Amino acid sequence: MDTPREDMRCGICGQPLDTHDAHQQHDGGQPIRNGRRVTFVVVELRGALALYQAVDDPSETLKVVAAGLAEQLGISVSELAGCRYSCWVEPTPYGAIESDFKLA
Repeated sequence: MDTPREDMRCGICGQPLDTHDAHQQHDGGQPIRNGRRVTFVVVELRGALALYQAVDDPSETLKVVAAGLAEQLGISVSELAGCRYSCWVEPTPYGAIESDFKLA
């Protein structure tokens, strides 16, 4: 069963897609929204968590549920240690939204 376009919502912000273009690009290829693509490396698996750092700024170690990250990347949890990936990181007033995960 297909959902009509006017009923579809943006997976990032939840706005209706029929009038929403905030996550598209300008003609020059620059994104309309604030944020940037960041490359990360998983430095350690600790229980159910994956600890990761930005390649260009390893001063902060972040953590995420390993199974969720592996699913986003389309790999198994056992392949995460040492894995490099990139994603779109968009700052918000309450933290950052990470989306569009790709193996690097």
